[in-house]
Amino acid sequence: MRASVLKACLLILVVAVVATGQSLEPMTARVAPVNATAAVDDDPVTTTRDAQGIWFIEGGSLYDVFEAMGYAVAQDRLWQMDLFRRQGRGKISEILGSVAVSNDFFLRTIGYSDDEYAEMFAALSEDAQTVITAYTNGINRRIGEFYAGDWMQMPYEYWLLGLSSVLSGPGLPVLPAPWHINDVMATMMLQLREFDVEGQLSVLGHGQLDNAVLAQTLGGVYGQEGLAMFTDLRWFNDPGAQTMIPTAAKSGSAPSIDLAHAEKIASMPKIGEAADRLRARADSVLRQMEALNVPVKMGSYAWAISGDRTTTGNPMLYSGPQMGFMTPSIVAEGSIRGGGLNVSGMIVPGTPGIAIGRTPHHAWSLQVGHAHTMDYYFEPPQAVFLHRMETIKVFGGDDVIVPIFRSSHGPIIDPLPYNPADPPAIIVSWAYAQWKRDAQGVDAMLGFARAESMGDFDTAVEVLPFSQHLTYIDRDGNIAYWMSGYDPIRAAGVDPRLPSLGNGMMEWTGERRPRVHDENTAQGWYGGWNNKASADYLNAPNNNNYGFGPSHRAHVVEEYLSTHDNLTFEEVRDFALNIATTASLGVNGGNTWTFAGPYFKPVVEANPSADRDAAVEMIEAWDGHAVAGGPAEWRFGEFIADAWVLQDAWIREVLRLTFEDEFVMAGLDYDAQSTNYTFNTLLHALAGAGASIPTFYDWFQDKSGSGKPTTAEDIIILALDNVIADMGLGPYNTPRGYIIYNHELFGQEFFGEIWRTPLSNRSTYAHVVEFDMNGPIRIESMFPLGESGEVLPDQYGQAWFNPHFFSMIPAFDAFLPRPFPLFE
Repeated sequence: MRASVLKACLLILVVAVVATGQSLEPMTARVAPVNATAAVDDDPVTTTRDAQGIWFIEGGSLYDVFEAMGYAVAQDRLWQMDLFRRQGRGKISEILGSVAVSNDFFLRTIGYSDDEYAEMFAALSEDAQTVITAYTNGINRRIGEFYAGDWMQMPYEYWLLGLSSVLSGPGLPVLPAPWHINDVMATMMLQLREFDVEGQLSVLGHGQLDNAVLAQTLGGVYGQEGLAMFTDLRWFNDPGAQTMIPTAAKSGSAPSIDLAHAEKIASMPKIGEAADRLRARADSVLRQMEALNVPVKMGSYAWAISGDRTTTGNPMLYSGPQMGFMTPSIVAEGSIRGGGLNVSGMIVPGTPGIAIGRTPHHAWSLQVGHAHTMDYYFEPPQAVFLHRMETIKVFGGDDVIVPIFRSSHGPIIDPLPYNPADPPAIIVSWAYAQWKRDAQGVDAMLGFARAESMGDFDTAVEVLPFSQHLTYIDRDGNIAYWMSGYDPIRAAGVDPRLPSLGNGMMEWTGERRPRVHDENTAQGWYGGWNNKASADYLNAPNNNNYGFGPSHRAHVVEEYLSTHDNLTFEEVRDFALNIATTASLGVNGGNTWTFAGPYFKPVVEANPSADRDAAVEMIEAWDGHAVAGGPAEWRFGEFIADAWVLQDAWIREVLRLTFEDEFVMAGLDYDAQSTNYTFNTLLHALAGAGASIPTFYDWFQDKSGSGKPTTAEDIIILALDNVIADMGLGPYNTPRGYIIYNHELFGQEFFGEIWRTPLSNRSTYAHVVEFDMNGPIRIESMFPLGESGEVLPDQYGQAWFNPHFFSMIPAFDAFLPRPFPLFE
């Protein structure tokens, strides 16, 4: 966990001279932890920290507590926040140089101007404006301490920037730049969009454009038969899908093949090259975020259990947001008991407020939802206008001036740059329903914290700008579920799977689909794992992984909670360990054998052999978890279950034999196809007339003439024989693997690996809460690594990790959340 002595010593020399202009003085004592709260005369708030470094802010006004929050988070995570800010503002070139210019151009294109940030700020409530202003000032109070001469407490990463500045130019001092309220809003925009499945940067190269390529390619090669393939692979609404809101009779859209649709698809511009460019651009931004240790992700599982289903008669809630495993963690924790608030829970550095939390009245969770919030438009040249010019400052190079073009629908994202003097045949704009609503997340978080009734909380959900599943419990014994987000209603006849034409005939109506909500269900629980909200909710077909079918990882939640009563607090808590150690088709969670087994097993029984029977016997004796050894090994076991390895390989081989020939013959990359879609299409095909959605194309035929089997039964048998021939029947001794925490700087492993945690499909944060009529009676929580993200130089010039960098490891690695203080 230490940097090179040579590098560090040179660094000290450079920064001491460059940043301060003073002669070098010997350092004779270890740097004191900055987590010790500094005394401020007449400070209206008190900030204390517990043994793990978690801050507790008490007293003062709304402004006071959020100024203190900004300061406390900046003490812990200033460098991380700075990277989020730069990514959101498109200013990475200022520290990485010309290599980041194209990414900055893209990020500024899909972002806002300073004038637009000012408009967004003015549209917020007065309290939200106070929160953002105070938080910004708290960050700047911490930064001001460095400018006042306390540069020895400056995060180590800035020292490295100073060294780079001297060695490679331009030789300027490097100190953290003061923050502006626009920086806070840009940071929120980056983070909250990544928490919305259709706002994510990764989606900006996929979704509707890829669907159009798929439809055009299959239709162009196979004609009407290709349209049947596309209809099977991109269904609208499967009544067999698991839902967050229970329903006795699951509904679905009546599937059909629209023959006129073939003409619509054929008449659309061919957009394969544009889709490839956008995918490459999005991938480049994501790689940059990963190199900088700021990749924002969101998955999540959660469950709210009514008192009718617990041993104590009290409602309980578990929230497990899956946000990735960066270094330091993307989340931290804190408590505010002042300014009219009494709330504790998860915070995301750079965003002012408690995102997932609890109050004396209620507790809530957040999971990624699936509101269909985004469309691409193909624009005519006359619809495109120059919105503004932006100047990108480049470390060690000249400024780069770039044009930002838009249409009435949104930013022009391809081509980039756009040349109005030579418009291409295809001009793609990006229409996002949450546009200019990003900062409303502050009003939503304030509403969550202030709610005194379920109705108050409902009002706050209405304000939440991005698509999330929310589960909720309160001291009145209520449990509830919502899905938030602005889901626009499209013009009649618009196919939401495909891009729209910017001809004025395919506009959003200006109305919003009603939010999905349910409360106090008779089944006694709400829960899921990013699955479908309700039976009548159309699939969000814009994302390659959000086609809800009979197979979904949420089945493990439904199966357990529907069959277990009298749950203890520990059972509600430890159920997360249970499901996190499952895995479907890789590391996606759940158990695909639950869905494949009823079809595969009878085929082997009808076509027995010693090896085939042994394979099925091994899988049938398996407990359904990826980690071998049962509950005793779920936390720290080292190996993947042999049965998991075998069934995963078998299912994948069935998928290959079923679908590969159609894709390859059409010139498409089979390996690039989503297994979510192909596996659910397989299940539809295997179910035949009893399918929740029937298939229109015979996927088991030999399209390529390779001589492969042409029945489902023969494909299943051949796939198993192929797998056994290739890998045998075990033991496979497949390592479980680890979550590796690398502290990289500028894409380089300057510190290298600093920690590892046994791999499982676990959440980044977790809190489990039990309420009685007086409020929370038990709270436990955990997150990876620790509260602090500070790395400082010690007296020898080596990297010194604040002890609170690792303070959460005993709780998180062991999957045993630690108690969190209750409310007074």
